[in-house]
Amino acid sequence: MIEVISIPTLNDNYVWLIKNTLDNNCCVVDPGAADPVLEVLALHNLKLNGILITHHHYDHIDGIPELLANSELTARNSAPVTIYSSIAMPELENVITVADGDKIQPFANDFQLSVMATPGHKREHVVYHNDQLLFSGDTLFSGGCGRILDGSACELFHSLGKITQLNDELLVYPTHEYTQANLMFCHAVDPHNEALKIAISETAKLRQRGLPTLPSTLKKEKQINVFLRTNEPMIRSVLEDRLTLLLDSEQSIFTELRSWKDNF
Repeated sequence: MIEVISIPTLNDNYVWLIKNTLDNNCCVVDPGAADPVLEVLALHNLKLNGILITHHHYDHIDGIPELLANSELTARNSAPVTIYSSIAMPELENVITVADGDKIQPFANDFQLSVMATPGHKREHVVYHNDQLLFSGDTLFSGGCGRILDGSACELFHSLGKITQLNDELLVYPTHEYTQANLMFCHAVDPHNEALKIAISETAKLRQRGLPTLPSTLKKEKQINVFLRTNEPMIRSVLEDRLTLLLDSEQSIFTELRSWKDNF
């Protein structure tokens, strides 16, 4: 049986720990800091089999060397930790370079994830998913999407389009707790959306109690996340009124939404 544990790190990051409850093997996604991960691994007496990297920002990878060097963790593990990355990491051992369409089995033969290339935020960005789970890194947030750094708006738009083709019931695990701010932007674009109003209220209650707003579901994101709703005439109309120009494609709508959010 699979269990996903959230490990808060840094200011607003989550490391997602994916655990096999039958044998206490696990893998982690985007460990930007080591100490909180080591605490959870020790508390549950877990063996770390794999580290999944969505992209190479410090807050997603800086904890890796310390995890690999930890003597207590090494003593519990029966084999070296395998690192899954979309780009080579010659400074580390046991790195498997992954690409779009690859399948990985990070800790058990009966648990498999697919790799999907999702450039836009970063060119090397990938996400990991199966029929139940999506670890979306900085490509898809609840109520938002990643900033465009060395990728492009066109790439990110098409990456999100690929994600929307997946199973609606997927649980979505982004790497940042950005939900509340993202939903405020969505409300500015789409103030009459009843599903969005409910999500804003639920999110506020969770954050007041210091609880994560994640995971979301892909179905929910399609209802509330304006970056996944560029086909909505109302969203086009709001943008055209704001910009006083006509937008001729969903791509242009997405690009303008991303620009607006950058300065919101």
